[in-house]
Amino acid sequence: MTAPICHGTFTLTRDWAAPAERVFRAWTDPALKARWFTGPPGWQEERREMDVRPGGEERTEGLIAATGLRTRFHARYHLVEPDARLVFAYDLHLSDLFHSITLASLTLTSRAGGTRAAYTEQIVFLDGSDGTALRVEGTEEHFSAIERALGLTESAP
Repeated sequence: MTAPICHGTFTLTRDWAAPAERVFRAWTDPALKARWFTGPPGWQEERREMDVRPGGEERTEGLIAATGLRTRFHARYHLVEPDARLVFAYDLHLSDLFHSITLASLTLTSRAGGTRAAYTEQIVFLDGSDGTALRVEGTEEHFSAIERALGLTESAP
């Protein structure tokens, strides 16, 4: 039996006390992104490639040894406007399961005292379950990891 398709959408916004160019680098510099874009606790990276340009691709793969779950993230960049916008689509596989397809966008807006980052995902879940709440939780953890990796603080909205 074929599982139903579920859809989810969310937007997260943060105001960071850092210039847009610094926040943008967190998303586009391979060494910086490796500091925050990881799997859950116990996840071990097995592959990381990143080519951020229109038509470029990113691949991150890893293993959660305790459970044997393999994660495979494969993104394709469609719009890259330095220090301002990113639009990319990504597939997420969990072991042998094609879990989801996502269209994601990041918009950075300079503000007094820093940058407003607005990140939106539009997701198609292929396994019959709505995983939006878990995706929001994971993305919030990634935003916290960006803050730690770059020493950012939230600025007043």
